[in-house]
Amino acid sequence: MRRIVCAIIVSGLSWAALASVSPPPQQEALLSAFGAAKAGELSESERAGLKSNPLLPWLDAIQFKQRIAQANGAQASALIKQNPGDPSSVWLINQWRAELIRRQDWPAASAWIEQYPDDSTGSRCAQLLAREPQARNADWTKQVLTIWSTEAKLPSHCNQLFMSLQQTGALGDDQAWQRFDFLLADNAISALADAAAALSPEPAALAKSYIAFLTAAAEPVTQWPQDARSRSVISQGLQTLARNNPGQAESLLTGLQARFALTPDQRAAVLSEIALWSMVDYEPGGEARFFAVPEANRSANLREWYLRWNFTQNEDAKTLAAFSQLLPVQMEEPRWRYFKARVLERSGNPVEAAGLYRKAAQASGYHGWLAADRLGEAYAFCPLQPNLPAKEKAALQRDASLQRALWLWQLGQANYAIWEWNVAFKNLGPEQQREAVAMAQQVGWFDRAVFSLEANEQNQRYYSLRFAMPFDGYFDEAAKRFNLNRSWLTAHARAESIFMPDVTSSANARGLLQLLPSTAESIARQNGIDWLGPESLYQPDVNILLGAGALRDAIDTFNGKAYQAIGAYNAGPTPVNRWLAARPSLDPDFWIETVPYKETREYIPRVLAFSVIFDWRRQQPVLPISRRLIGDFSTPYKAVAMKCPVPAPAPAATAPGKPKKRR
Repeated sequence: MRRIVCAIIVSGLSWAALASVSPPPQQEALLSAFGAAKAGELSESERAGLKSNPLLPWLDAIQFKQRIAQANGAQASALIKQNPGDPSSVWLINQWRAELIRRQDWPAASAWIEQYPDDSTGSRCAQLLAREPQARNADWTKQVLTIWSTEAKLPSHCNQLFMSLQQTGALGDDQAWQRFDFLLADNAISALADAAAALSPEPAALAKSYIAFLTAAAEPVTQWPQDARSRSVISQGLQTLARNNPGQAESLLTGLQARFALTPDQRAAVLSEIALWSMVDYEPGGEARFFAVPEANRSANLREWYLRWNFTQNEDAKTLAAFSQLLPVQMEEPRWRYFKARVLERSGNPVEAAGLYRKAAQASGYHGWLAADRLGEAYAFCPLQPNLPAKEKAALQRDASLQRALWLWQLGQANYAIWEWNVAFKNLGPEQQREAVAMAQQVGWFDRAVFSLEANEQNQRYYSLRFAMPFDGYFDEAAKRFNLNRSWLTAHARAESIFMPDVTSSANARGLLQLLPSTAESIARQNGIDWLGPESLYQPDVNILLGAGALRDAIDTFNGKAYQAIGAYNAGPTPVNRWLAARPSLDPDFWIETVPYKETREYIPRVLAFSVIFDWRRQQPVLPISRRLIGDFSTPYKAVAMKCPVPAPAPAATAPGKPKKRR
């Protein structure tokens, strides 16, 4: 029922707007029926009561899946024929194919794949396994060897093919090395052991030595053959080592280069990793290692890290010279225009600095708005609103697949909703897609604005779609209780979960503000809040209140300095304290840019920029981002104007965030 509640508490939508997305027909009966189907207990009387319901095919498909171990192909075919082309039938086709492969019923699996074509590796292996032994000719062997030598990730049943080839002698050492080389080039190091297992004892020992070097760079290599494979292993192994110990990688490179004659590109790749990780760790030798990399082999990322390394040296003349190492296209980015202007300004060149600030300020987003603050100018901001003609909007609201997707979502059937959504969405034009996203927001499906819309410059400007404002009352209450800036708190939820209450991260962080149960319990006890257990973190009211407490705790720990508190919310206080101790004299904007963790380095500006947008969305005075940065929310202050320059600027790209699993 939680999704249905979400649909009602979305802020900024009138009841008339909400009415444009209808509730599921026979809603209560469907809620019960989906539960029964997932248990394999949907009765004929329940089914009969829903015989005209558009979601009945999904109920039948789900019930079939629940009973699939006892099912047969005739039953699967009958269900699919009842609803040909329906997304539920496409889903069912995949489920039955997977079941036949699980049963290792290769003739039936092959026949099914011929009827419903699928070119996945698993299906190709199943069809080859279906071939009778007497029909396994040279062409069959060639097809198996093609899979062996060109597919990095292989379903387990494909191994039966390779065992068959080994037994006939068609898969020998040459073919095993071929797969080893393919996996090595694909950097699929974890799969190399399978290729090594297909080798005869002596070459297998060499392969295991290669794998040991690739994973630890500690195995003796004096007896390796001086060939292309050894050189590839040495280059990749040293690159891996450089990430943890640049100095050791540099030391080993000298001797191994002389013995094995690495190619110039292989040597440059190792030098690049040595330089990169030296600068990420801000080692004193970072600069020398950067210039040891040939100019043509310096990646854009390496060049950026050379600039960050220079930021920590507090030598403005030298830092200005370091900007010349950026590629021309990089110097067009608002980020580097802004920072070069900052260094120029500190160096006593305000005129040139102002010119760069002005160019940077043409962009919407964190660095553009910081530049605008330096100039005392309005923020570049050009919002767009969905504008589908009424007739087309009405037609879209009648789109059967889109309707089913939204109904399934309201019923809490997220996985099936996504199947329907993807089918409907791919057939829509850009304006229709944006309207579909607006409809999804009305039922609390907020992540569609990020994960469905193409991340182009125009879509970035649909701020009302990309920055929904649900759960207003809960955010207000939590912000007041913990004395937080309301837009700041909301920005964290947008950055953490895109306002999806029931997501779970790979680290078991839960809900809107992505709280670990242990952290949430501690916050609850510290603040006299009843702890209702880990599952309560999927409830918006509970999660927002405890998330606000966690943010307040970070703010207090770091003496109100917002940029440090935001960093700690993302990475934890220990890394932030380590970075502060290493670079205590950097200005906040430079400190953020030198954060070693890419995720945190992007997270801090993202939350700050989001909070500006939420000020605008809430139609309240916009606090300058430079004040937000340091946590200065005192009054009075001069509110920032949000204006669209001509021509309209492109919004700064923001990472969409990693999809988190649903519980």
